[in-house]
Amino acid sequence: MKRKQVKIKDNNETKSKSKKAIKVISILFIVVQLLAMFTLLYSLYIIKGIETELRYVFMILVAIINIISIILTTKLLKKEKQSKFFIFVIIASIFIFAQAIGSYYILKTYSTLSSMNKNEITYTTAFVTLKNSNIKDISSIKDAKIGIVEDETSIEGYVIGKEVIKENSLEKNNTLVDYEDFTALVKGLYSKDIDIMIVSEDYVSMFDEINEYKNIAKETKVVYKKEMTYTKDEIAKLTGEDTNISSSDKVDKPFTVLVMGIDSTAPTLKKNASGNGDALMLLTFNPKTLNATILSIPRDTYVPIACFANQKENKITHAAWNGASCMIKTIENFTGINIDYYVKVNFQGVVKLVDAMDGIEVDVPLDFCESNSKRATSKDKLICLKEGKQTLNGEQALALARHRKTLLTGDLQRGVNQQLVIQGMLNKVKSIKSAGQMLKILDMVSQNIDTNFTTNQILSFYDIAKNLVLTSSESSNLINIRQLYLSGSSQMIYDERSGLVLYNYIPNKSSLNQIVKAMKDNLSAKPNLDVKRMNFNIEEEYEMETIGTDNLSATSTYTLLPNFVGKSESYAVNWLRSNGVSYEIKENIITSGTDGIVTDQSYPQNKRIDLISGKIVITVNRLKVDTPSTPDEPSEPTKPDTPSEPDTPSTPDTPTEPSEPEENTAG
Repeated sequence: MKRKQVKIKDNNETKSKSKKAIKVISILFIVVQLLAMFTLLYSLYIIKGIETELRYVFMILVAIINIISIILTTKLLKKEKQSKFFIFVIIASIFIFAQAIGSYYILKTYSTLSSMNKNEITYTTAFVTLKNSNIKDISSIKDAKIGIVEDETSIEGYVIGKEVIKENSLEKNNTLVDYEDFTALVKGLYSKDIDIMIVSEDYVSMFDEINEYKNIAKETKVVYKKEMTYTKDEIAKLTGEDTNISSSDKVDKPFTVLVMGIDSTAPTLKKNASGNGDALMLLTFNPKTLNATILSIPRDTYVPIACFANQKENKITHAAWNGASCMIKTIENFTGINIDYYVKVNFQGVVKLVDAMDGIEVDVPLDFCESNSKRATSKDKLICLKEGKQTLNGEQALALARHRKTLLTGDLQRGVNQQLVIQGMLNKVKSIKSAGQMLKILDMVSQNIDTNFTTNQILSFYDIAKNLVLTSSESSNLINIRQLYLSGSSQMIYDERSGLVLYNYIPNKSSLNQIVKAMKDNLSAKPNLDVKRMNFNIEEEYEMETIGTDNLSATSTYTLLPNFVGKSESYAVNWLRSNGVSYEIKENIITSGTDGIVTDQSYPQNKRIDLISGKIVITVNRLKVDTPSTPDEPSEPTKPDTPSEPDTPSTPDTPTEPSEPEENTAG
């Protein structure tokens, strides 16, 4: 009996322990299930704007299924039906796992989209001197002239620079020299007016396309760098700029977006990219008609720069030096079109993005070779492509987007090539079916994009994307695109800041008017607009007969000052008079050479005459030859006296005739 009692007792204890274990497991299971449910419900809640009704219905179903699962788990536990309990737990675990996977992908996608609007930006300021300078580091900057931009809103050129000067007490043993902008600053360094300049870390990409500074990376050295991170609110206070332009939670009305391709050497856009705005595309999109217009603005377009003193004209690419806000205001002033959003894209990111897509298919328009993503130009590192349809990897796609040197229309054709790359990416997106690959692509995009689109605004593009998918079966194009082309003329204009004559593209006013009208028409178009007439397939051969090329008046170019040196005074005077320019002649006396030739002018060649203040002084040769006086002719020798006759008495009272004066005898 004792053995049986002990055995029964042991069985009871085992059952009791088993029940406790099952209770603990069930409680943990219920907790995990609740966590999975609330995580999924939260992730579904935050993706606002996506299938709202369907999403709420699904959220209710998820909640109901989880509640039923918990109730059944509790009931099975009470009835002590362990076999059914464990079977049900296995089934419910699969559901929990599915919820966890769903939550992961939704939250990961949401986080990636949120990171596209970067709240924090890191700026890097560099102290740069010439390669052969004795300055080695920050401590060796003594008795030097330090150049700094006078624009107090420039974070990298002024704000951080001043911070470094204060931290290292550089104002005690050195002299600060103010410059109007970075261009004048570089000129000052090269002319040795200063010993060191304070610039953005991206100064090489800012200047190496100017012929005089093409070797700037080899001719200069960085002796000190400082990084500082600011939030966008802090940046707005420092610079006065506001790049969060649109506050709407949903993008459901026609809008404009400025795409800025920054040719920075940084691998991502976590840092500020102060490089040139090498790819500028202004797009309008109407979500009702699915019509778009796209304008590639040449980087050398000569326009007033909004953040330059007195909004002086310059290459539009240089507006990027002062941030997105300066570029946006410059283009708004230029076109009269309000810009709702911007997207800043790092060129370096194209490489990883295209590779993440396993390449894109593009019809390359010509044979060419281009430097790689690291700007290497040695033969073994050049990226060379042949004309024709082919699949491009990341390096090849970037090379096509950057190349312009061998193109007949230069930056204009480059803009078209960049659109080919974008179209290739859009077409590849349609074929992606793996959630993992899509997340990888989104991650690459988020690392190399900065935008003022909010997360909710980005999510609202779901409805647009759905419409595109539904209509893409009717057309090979995702969007009906209207191609815009800014016509113009080339001019070599003297740049006041750099002291160099630089290439500029002068836009044609009637072409610009046609473009602006097309953009405004698209922004105000009604849903019943005939979209077929707006159709443009970028994969077809590009033709210049697009909006902005026909029925144009002549481009109004600037009257530029010629080089008078070596030309005649009459030519210079006639030109100045006919162009209404006041002048003054300064004589340069010479004793040999050609008379009336201009040898100097007070204003440089190719300077705009509308920027000439006062008179232009031209120096002209004046030939002065000393002519020696003519010597007196020698007098004839005096004849010897004729022997006189014997004196004869003179006749009295007969007056004598005056004698002729004697001639001078040549000595």
